[in-house]
Amino acid sequence: MNRPHVVGQPTTSKHFLQGIDRMADLLAPTLGPTGGHIASQRDSGQKVELLDNSATVTRRILSFGSPQQDIGAMVMRNLIWRVSQKAGDGAATAAVIARALYRDGLRLTTAGVNSVQMEIGVKKAVRIVCDAVYAQATPVADEDLLSSVARTITKEDALSAILGEMSYLLGQDANIMIEKYVAQYLEREYIAGAHYKAKISSMYFYSDAKRKRAVLASPAIALINDRLSTIEQTLPILEAALQSGAKSLLVVVKELSDAALSLLVANHRAKKEQKKLDITAVKLSVIGDELRWGWEDLATLTGATVLGADIGRGPSNARPTDLGSAQRIEYAGEGLMVVANKEARAAIQDEVTKLRSFIAGLPLDDDDRPKYVRRLSTLTGGIGRLKVGAESKLHREMLHKQAERAFQVLSSAQRNGVVPGGGAALAHAASTLRSAINEIRGEVAADEVSGMQLVERVLVAPMMQIVANAGSDTPSLIIYRVQEAGPPITYEALGGCMTDAYAAGLLDAADVVVTSFRSAISGAMMALTTDAIVYHKNPEQALAP
Repeated sequence: MNRPHVVGQPTTSKHFLQGIDRMADLLAPTLGPTGGHIASQRDSGQKVELLDNSATVTRRILSFGSPQQDIGAMVMRNLIWRVSQKAGDGAATAAVIARALYRDGLRLTTAGVNSVQMEIGVKKAVRIVCDAVYAQATPVADEDLLSSVARTITKEDALSAILGEMSYLLGQDANIMIEKYVAQYLEREYIAGAHYKAKISSMYFYSDAKRKRAVLASPAIALINDRLSTIEQTLPILEAALQSGAKSLLVVVKELSDAALSLLVANHRAKKEQKKLDITAVKLSVIGDELRWGWEDLATLTGATVLGADIGRGPSNARPTDLGSAQRIEYAGEGLMVVANKEARAAIQDEVTKLRSFIAGLPLDDDDRPKYVRRLSTLTGGIGRLKVGAESKLHREMLHKQAERAFQVLSSAQRNGVVPGGGAALAHAASTLRSAINEIRGEVAADEVSGMQLVERVLVAPMMQIVANAGSDTPSLIIYRVQEAGPPITYEALGGCMTDAYAAGLLDAADVVVTSFRSAISGAMMALTTDAIVYHKNPEQALAP
C-alpha cells in the first residue's frame, strides 16, 4: 500500500519557497522592455519554441522532477495561468509580486506575527491599492494610447500601431479575426455590416457566379425558422414581397424542399420581362445559442417577423408587414452580410446596450464570453481582420499569440483606462497605502498593520525587477526618485531615465495591473497560510493548470 508522506512546518514553508523561487527566477528576466524570449523544448524530437508569454511558459512545465520544488511551482503555475486567462498579460508581474510577498511574509510569520491577523491586514491593503491604481487611470482618448499599451506586449512598433488602430476604431468588444501568412506580411481589413455564417441554397442565386457572390440592394427580408416544403407555403412570401413594393428578396430559411427551391429559382431566373423579384435564399450555418441569437438579431436588424409553425404563424400566412428590409445584403465566402436601414438603429442600440451590460458582468475567462462578444460585434458591425506573416513558423506563431493577447489587453484598457507602466502604477500606490496605515495605526492589531506594511513593501517589486533587468546598479534609488516625483512619472529602462509615462508611451491597462496584483497576493497568501503538505508516491500530472 502506497502511504502518503506528510510534512509540517517549518518544512512546508521551505518546500513552497523552493518552487516559488524557481518559477519566479524563470519568468523575472522577461519583465520589462529589455526582457527576451524563453526557449522551450519538450523533448529531443521536437523543435524549439520561442515563447514570450509567461503563461505559456509555465503551462509547458509539468514537473521539475522534485516533489519538494513542484508544490510551490504548481501554485505559481496556477496563479500565472489565471492571470493570463483573466487579463491577457501581467503574468510575469504576478510571479515577481507573489515571490516578494511570500518571502517577506515568511520572514514575518517566522518572527512570530499571527498569520490570521496579518492576512486581514493584507486584504485591507489590497482594496486600498486597487482603488489607488484605478484613481491613476486615464480614459483612452485616441489610438496612440492603445498602441503604447500594445507595444508593451509585442515590442514591435508597426504591429502595435495597427493593433491600437483596430481596437480603437472597432471598440472594446470588437470581433477581430487573425490570419497567419507564410511570408513577411502585415495588413488589416475592416468589414462593414452584420455577418453571419450561412450557406446559399442554390448556385443559381449568385449574381457573380465566378466569384460565388450574390448581392441585393434594398431587399425585402423573410425570416422562416421552419421548413418550406410546398409551393403553397412559398407563394405567400413572394406575394407579400411584391405587395410591399420590393424589387428583391432575401429568404433566410431553416430548410428548403426541392419544390420550394425550384419555385424560388424559377422566379429568380425568369426572363427580364417576366421577372418579378431578384431572390437569394440562404440557411444559417451556426448551431445552439448562436443559431437562436441569429434569428433574434436578424429580426432586430431588419424589422422582420420570424415565421414558423412552432413559433406561432407559419410562412403560408405571410403578410407584407412580416417582411423586413435592409440597405444591402451580400453573400460571399460562406457568409451573409447585412447592412441595416437607419430606421433599425434605435432597436439595435437598445439590444447593444443590454448585451454590453451583460458582458460587463461576465468574468474575462468565462467560456461563453467569446460567443457573446461575437454576437455584440455582429450587432455593432465591429468586425476586423488582421493579417500577420513572417518567414519562419516560430515567428508566425509568436506574432499570432501576441496579437491575440494584445487585443484582450486593449479591450481592458478601453473599459477602465490606462496607467503609468513599468511597475510605476503600483509603486505610486504605495504612498496612498502608507497614508492609510498611518491613519489606523493604534486602532487595529499590530499584526494587522504588519500585513498592510507587507503589501506596501512588495508594491515596488515589479519596478525593482525591471530596473535590475536593465542592468542598473541602484534600483532602490531609482524607485525612490520615481515615487518622490509621483504619477505619471515612470522609469524608462531603455533610456535609463525618469520620464512622463504618457509622453513616452509607457502605459499598462489598469485592469491588467489590478488583476495581476490581486492574483499574486491571493496565491502567495494561500501558500503562506498552508501548514502541511501531503505528498503522494505517484501523483497525477495535469496539463491544465
